Formats: sequence, structure tokens, C-alpha cells
Amino acid sequence: MNVKLGKALSAAILFASTQAIAAYYPVPPENQSIIGQIKYSSAGFGESVVKLSQHYDVGYNAMEKANPHVNLTKPLSYGTSVKIPSQHLLPNQPREGIIINLPEMRMYYFVPGTSQVATYPIGIGKIGKTIPITMAKITKKAKDPVWVPPEDIREFNLAQGVVLPQVMPPGPDNPLGPYAIYMSVPTYLIHSTIFPESVGKRASFGCIRMYESDIKDFFPTINSGIPVAIINSPIKVGWQGNRLYIEAHPPLEEHNGAFDATLPGTVTQINNLTKNQDTLIDWQAVAFVEKERDGLPHEIGVRISS
Repeated sequence: MNVKLGKALSAAILFASTQAIAAYYPVPPENQSIIGQIKYSSAGFGESVVKLSQHYDVGYNAMEKANPHVNLTKPLSYGTSVKIPSQHLLPNQPREGIIINLPEMRMYYFVPGTSQVATYPIGIGKIGKTIPITMAKITKKAKDPVWVPPEDIREFNLAQGVVLPQVMPPGPDNPLGPYAIYMSVPTYLIHSTIFPESVGKRASFGCIRMYESDIKDFFPTINSGIPVAIINSPIKVGWQGNRLYIEAHPPLEEHNGAFDATLPGTVTQINNLTKNQDTLIDWQAVAFVEKERDGLPHEIGVRISS
């Protein structure tokens, strides 16, 4: 192959791999929970996990947990097989508006006026800076927002020798990027980011970060009044047909001792879901998934026909 042509093709492939593919799915029936399918990919020349994550619209956390055999801190070797964690159990919440599941670092959006659900990876607040776990609603949105740095962010940057302006206008240095969505939880936003590698990580001061290509897709459909459920669900359990599935994520460090994050809490959740269904449950598999917490749906039981 011509060297210049080869470099051009590699550059084109690399560019394409950074474009997130927003995932939309039909909302499943009320007693069904799985959306999406697990995928596999082979790394191309010069491909990093950040670029691969963006292309498949998953976060760094999800890639890391789904691929424990791969060293994601280094560039991927050509041809490395990577599992793409693109299958999810819907959270056990009313299927409306926006659901932000913090341990999962993923957002679900039930698009108004449609029977579709969209899902996006997110970055969340670092330890001690988590957005409140609460019910909220969208209040407004802004294209090319102005950023007024809060005092704690100003102090943090000052300790690093960086003096932030009182007001930062739109532009390439504005950490909000070109899109900002405001909620009824004061000072916390859903916004694009100039640090795409932070999606799927605990890196912000509490705001919800999205890939720019994702929020560009999401932004036009958002209006004031849309409900937002900010939840803490490290364990999700749901049905698909007659089969019972579990999906487990590492708990937020500051909520590590919460009952819902423990094996007894997981057992309680399964029992509550199956109390009116005769179900054969593989409790050994439950214990294994609860320990491994790889962020993928796993079958753990089957409904017994009456």
C-alpha cells in the first residue's frame, strides 16, 4: 500500500472511531428490561480505549469492567479483541423523562412523544462532589453557555496555580463545551465536555458530563419540565421473557455500605421481584455476579410454568 494512502486511511479510521453512535431502542414491554446487544471489536492501528469508547458510545468505566484481561492504560495492540458493553437492564424506575444512574455512569432518556429510549454514558462527580440523589426536572438549556466557575472549583484550580476568570465566555477553553442543560438542583448541570476521556469516570465537581456528539443529539429534544430521576442503583434486576437477569456495578465509594450495594440487599431485591412468580434461581451465579460487578446483564433464573 502507498505509505501516504495508508496514513490517510488510518487517519480517516481514527477520526471515524471518535464519533459516538447514539443508541436508541424501542421501549420494551413493562415486564421486560433488556435493551441492546453485547458487541465485539478488534482494535485498529493507533486505537485507544478512549476513542473506541466514544465510537461505541460507552464510558471508560464500562470498558474497563467488561475487559479485565486488557490493559486499557496503554494504546491497544492492533487486532486486540475488545468486548463492547452495549447491553443494559433498564433501571427499576418509572419509564419517563431522564434517569441518571450514578454507579452505572449511564443516563436513560425516554424520548417524549415516542416509544423509544436513548441511553448515553456519562461522567459524574468525584468522591465528595456527587450530585444529590433526588428527583429533579429540567429548567432550561443553553447553546454556547457562559460559565461562572463556582468557588470550590476556583479554589481547586488556584491550588494548582491556575487563576480562573470570574466569568468564562463560550470557546474552546470553556469546560462546559457548546451545550449545557440546567436542572432544578442548583449549580448542577448536564453538559458537554472538552475532556471526553472523563466520560465513564468520577472526574467532575458534580455535573453530569456527556460526549459532545451525544449531547448534540440529545439537546434539541430537551424542554423545561422534563423529569429527572437521579438514582443510586449499583444492582439492577429484571425480566426478559421468562428469564431473570442481574446487572451489577461497583457502588459509589461514599455509599459503599448501603444495603442496596450488598449481597443481602441484592437477595432482597431479587426476592421482591420474584415474590409473585415461581422462579428457579441460581444463587451461586448471583453471588458470583455480585462479587465481580462487570456491568453486564447475566441470566440468574428462569420462571417456572404453573
